[in-house]
Amino acid sequence: MNIMFEIFSFNVGGIERLIVDMSNSLIQKGHKVWLCVINDDKTKSMMDALNPEVTVLELKRPVGNRNDFKYMRRLAKYVRKNHIDVIHCHGINCVIFSGLCKIGIHRSVIINTVHDSGNYPKYSNLKVWLGNLFLDKTIAISDSVKAEILTRNVSADKVITIHNAIDTERFHYAERQTAFNTEIKNSPIISSKIEILNVARFYPDKKGQDLLVYAIEKLIPKIPNIHVTFAGDIFKGQQESYDKLQKYIQDKDLTEHFTFLGNVDDVPTLLTNSDIFVLPSRYEGFGISLIEALATGMPSVAADLEGPAEIMNATDKGDLKLGLLFKPEDADDLASKLEQLIENYESYNQRSISEYIVNKYNIDTMIDTHISVYSELL
Repeated sequence: MNIMFEIFSFNVGGIERLIVDMSNSLIQKGHKVWLCVINDDKTKSMMDALNPEVTVLELKRPVGNRNDFKYMRRLAKYVRKNHIDVIHCHGINCVIFSGLCKIGIHRSVIINTVHDSGNYPKYSNLKVWLGNLFLDKTIAISDSVKAEILTRNVSADKVITIHNAIDTERFHYAERQTAFNTEIKNSPIISSKIEILNVARFYPDKKGQDLLVYAIEKLIPKIPNIHVTFAGDIFKGQQESYDKLQKYIQDKDLTEHFTFLGNVDDVPTLLTNSDIFVLPSRYEGFGISLIEALATGMPSVAADLEGPAEIMNATDKGDLKLGLLFKPEDADDLASKLEQLIENYESYNQRSISEYIVNKYNIDTMIDTHISVYSELL
């Protein structure tokens, strides 16, 4: 099967990491895979993570360009020449951009994955209509995202939920070398700090990094050895927000409690050296960084949004505790839930947490489901 993933830009982020994992897995299963990057906007480390057998098509459209037609024609010509069976888009704008691929003798199947809550309610009627015109299937990453899509008069038989998944060879159970490890907590080599971790692009309006800062500020009088590491590049247009939060931390004399690493390639090691993962998002369709953390066995605290709650409250986990949910945008409640988790940290069975997540969100299982969808449509 010939499969092309399509995205406008290819920088460091959860969607891009997922495309890398899916592309590499499909290559291993014997399929031919292409990646189309529409904009002249990519990060070398992400491109280097692709299996060399993945063919990359860079259309090099200038960011913000409004004259799309020549790039659309180039894509359609390339798709016909290479007999691409499936164009798997990541964003409805990619679907519309691929519309010309539905014209002519060779007509590719077009699929779109909707990665976030709040997308479909914001789309214009024209955009939804064009999406319905070109799309053969829409994949929602959670049931809550699927429900939003269905409110826009999209046929129920053209929408399916497939949860995001992770490369479990990279994200798996790990013994925590941290302050809660009773065997090593008195070792002078190991820091006695309680290490909190957040992995996300710095984008407070969505990812809520500021909420975590405010929550930790409230906890410090009770838990002075608490420390937070933020891993992730500054999202475009967020430099001012970043500088403002840095100034707040400095003005409040909190610098020793926070570390901002920027982009980190080796996330698994970072997870191994942390105690608790926090996803303080203001909106979140799923939370792939959350399942990466849980896959290592790390107890987590997440905003009580539809996507994260679907992970944390899943009925098939029985009595297994994965962590706690806090009221979205409520720094006081986040602080309270963190304190509660810290006080009861040893009650969380980290090996069982890891086994549950690894079994449920395995990239191989997800890929097999996608292949079944592709095959059915073809």
